[in-house]
Amino acid sequence: MASRPARRYIKFTHYAASRLSANPLTPIPETDEMQSPDSDIEETPPMPNIYAPPSSKPTEHGIAGDTHPRNTTEARNAAIRESLKLLTATFKSSAEANTTRHSLRLANTVITISHAASKLLATIDDWTTWIHTHHDERESFGQVEFPGFTMLKMAVLRSDLEELSEALTVVIIPLIETAREQQTTESVDAVRRAVRRYCEQVQGIGRDAGANAAMRAAGFEPHDQEIAMAAGELEVEGLGEISQ
Repeated sequence: MASRPARRYIKFTHYAASRLSANPLTPIPETDEMQSPDSDIEETPPMPNIYAPPSSKPTEHGIAGDTHPRNTTEARNAAIRESLKLLTATFKSSAEANTTRHSLRLANTVITISHAASKLLATIDDWTTWIHTHHDERESFGQVEFPGFTMLKMAVLRSDLEELSEALTVVIIPLIETAREQQTTESVDAVRRAVRRYCEQVQGIGRDAGANAAMRAAGFEPHDQEIAMAAGELEVEGLGEISQ
């Protein structure tokens, strides 16, 4: 039977995308039948001379997931940061123009969501940098056995981060745009719930990679405290009870 990281890698794309894209206002059903959404994201051009040329075939070091460029995840994170910045500015302006309890609560909630998301994005940036810095040591961190080929554990980590950032971009940015347009309790809570699901995924990735003693010895930091703080910030109770 495949190891836990291997099983998670095989199912990760469908898992992350479907968990994040589920209706943020309804509970997520506990099921193994995950569906991935269509994505039309335009990839950032690869940064040269960082990883080996892409390959669609399994190799001794892994498959195509072993060749993802560092800058794709960073570019997506930058896009999400900019969207959150615009969202915060929108709700701050609304609160200044209409100082009701409702508008102030929504503005404070958006600020809290942005702070929590910033912690998570910083964590992903740190892990991406660590992967880039330790690329030449990648074989020392072990590998995962798949039917017919093997994949380096560092490649699994990189693929997890890449797939999660893609799913996040597909889901979070449209929700942020909707919240900016509607400026309602429901639209803000949709963003909060989606970021909370993202937080759960980041926590899982950090837990798995942090259990690798060789990675920890090489300086990999799971950022448990920062992720836990973000999770706590995203537990905003009673948002729907505030009315104008």
